[in-house]
Amino acid sequence: MRFGTRVMVERGGGAAPGTRGSRRFVVGTLVGACKNEYIVRLEQDDPLDTVGWDKKGMVGRWSKSAVKALEESHE
Repeated sequence: MRFGTRVMVERGGGAAPGTRGSRRFVVGTLVGACKNEYIVRLEQDDPLDTVGWDKKGMVGRWSKSAVKALEESHE
């Protein structure tokens, strides 16, 4: 993936749906990479976060397996 790509980050997992820490998807922009991680700037708030990367514009690191490119719309 190229830097600047819009991505979907899979976050959380173990908590009950709709509660803090539950599995959800957040849109971001790929801004870097380091070994097996992608560095992503969030494009939306994530009120269900539990680790501190919860506001639009914040930058965090996620495993490459948790980050997927958003497909471009073909309208």
